Amino acid sequence: MQKPELDEDQRTLAARVAAMLEGLGPADDYSDALPALRELTRDRLVLGDVLGDYLHKVMAGSQAQTVSYWPVLELLRAAGADEERAAAKATWLRTADVTPPR
Repeated sequence: MQKPELDEDQRTLAARVAAMLEGLGPADDYSDALPALRELTRDRLVLGDVLGDYLHKVMAGSQAQTVSYWPVLELLRAAGADEERAAAKATWLRTADVTPPR
């Protein structure tokens, strides 16, 4: 399977989104972060790409990790992440010999 690609600007935005999510800290609900995420980007492919990284982490991680990622999944979906892009990225990560971004 070929890696789903983003252009350079989209990759930069995806990195910024991932950094923002990592900086949120533990919580049960990130709905307060939705406006900030939407201000950062509304690009559905960028959001879907990051969602794919987290879906892969859920599939490859422990039950405790899965539970801890759930609010992030919900936030990305609420922001309009492209689900097809997310599924493609998660599948590629699962089948490729790579380490997903943390």
